[in-house]
Amino acid sequence: MTKVRPIGAIAMLAIFAMAPALIRPVGAQQLSDRAKQMGMKINCMCRGCNMAAGICSHPGGAFSGPCETAKAMLKEVDQHIAKGETDEQILQAFVQEYGTQVYAEPPKSGFSLVAWILPSVYLFVGAGVVIFVIARWRKRTVQLTPSSATGAPVISPELLERARAQVSRETQD
Repeated sequence: MTKVRPIGAIAMLAIFAMAPALIRPVGAQQLSDRAKQMGMKINCMCRGCNMAAGICSHPGGAFSGPCETAKAMLKEVDQHIAKGETDEQILQAFVQEYGTQVYAEPPKSGFSLVAWILPSVYLFVGAGVVIFVIARWRKRTVQLTPSSATGAPVISPELLERARAQVSRETQD
C-alpha cells in the first residue's frame, strides 16, 4: 500500500505537467498550412508592427503573441481558401481592402519592379565609383612622386645647393 502512493503521485504529477501541452487554449484556431503561407505574403495592418501577418508577435510588455488584427486577417485568408479561391485572388481581395501596402514584399511587375532592381543597381554603381576613385588616387600619387631607379625621389641640384647653404648658415652660430 505504501508503494502505490508514490507511483500514483508521480502519475498524477505527470498528467498535470502534460496537461497544458494536451489542452488547446480557448479560442485557439487551427489554420491550414496554406493560410499560414499566405500569412507570410501579407503585412499585418494593425499599425503597431511592420511584420507579416503570419509572424506578427508584438514582443514585450504584458502582451506577446499575434495581435487581433493578424488573427482576423489569417482567419479571413482561411475563409477565402475554404471558398476555393487561388492565392492570387486572395491577395487581390486584400489589396482591394487595404491597398498595396498589404504586400509583405512588392510584386515583381510594373513599377514595383524598381524596388527589386534598384538595390543591385546601387551596389554596382557604388562599386564602380569606388574603383574609379581608387584608380585616380593611385595615378595621382604616382605622378606627384617621381623617383629614380633606386626608388629615392629625384632632387634638383639647385634645391640641394640651397639646402646645403641654409644648413651651413644655421650651424655657424
